Parts: sequence; C-alpha cells; structure tokens
Amino acid sequence: MVNDNSMSAMGFALKLLGLRSHSRKELEVKLLKKGYTIDSIGPVLEKLTLQGVLDDLMFGSALLQSRSRRKPCGKVKISAELRKKGVSESMIGELLKEYDSAELCYRAAEKKIGSLRGSTEACRQKKLEVFLYNRGFEWKDIQIVIRKYFKPG
Repeated sequence: MVNDNSMSAMGFALKLLGLRSHSRKELEVKLLKKGYTIDSIGPVLEKLTLQGVLDDLMFGSALLQSRSRRKPCGKVKISAELRKKGVSESMIGELLKEYDSAELCYRAAEKKIGSLRGSTEACRQKKLEVFLYNRGFEWKDIQIVIRKYFKPG
C-alpha cells in the first residue's frame, strides 16, 4: 500500500470504523461512494481484515447484541438485516445458532402489551400478533407468547 489513494482510503476507513463497527461489504460500499477505486480499496480491506479490525463475524455478533437489547426482533428480520449489510449466509447461520428468538419474542411482547390498553381483547391480540410478525418473529414463537397473554377461545 504505497500509493497515496490507498493511504487516503485507509484513513477514511479507519475514521468510519472509529465511529462504529462495519461489515466488509458496508465499508467497501462507503469507500466506493467516497470516490476511491477498487484498486485502492482492495488492499485496505485486506490489511484491515488481517489486522482483525474488520471482521464480519464480530460485526454480526455486535449487531445481534445491540438489537437484542434495544429492539428485539426475530431471526427472519435480523438475518435479512445481516444479509443487507453484506454478511455471508454461512456467517449468518453461525451467528443465529445461539440466537434465542423465543425469549426475544416474549421480551418484545412484554414491552408492547402495555400500550395496547383500551381495545377489546381480540383486537389487542391481533395487534400484538401483527407487531411481533413485523418484528420478524416466527409464527410458532408468536403463538406461545399469545397463549401466555390471552385466553384461548
């Protein structure tokens, strides 16, 4: 990495990584948008990867932890978000092995249920189902949570 363009790209990449973690693909796209060429970006991404600064597995793990705390969502939604950010399918599979979607579905419902007052029980149930479905939870997890909060029938 001797040329000035690569040095400039490295500086910009480090600035972005200082603000927050990025996937390799995300960083590449941002560098391209900034006007750097593929020839200058390639060595930068390689060097950052070799140094352990750029790691899609660590990025994905951090994203899962952040989403689990702030805004719990299901495997469907989180895997789509990881895919959109350029994380490979094999890494997504690896990351989701330990992802407790059922527990997160319950936590999301627990937060939401309080704001559903004032409606009929059937209406509240439907709203909660739609909310959880839109958060990317699987139907089996949603049904378990619904049974916990609403009487069958």
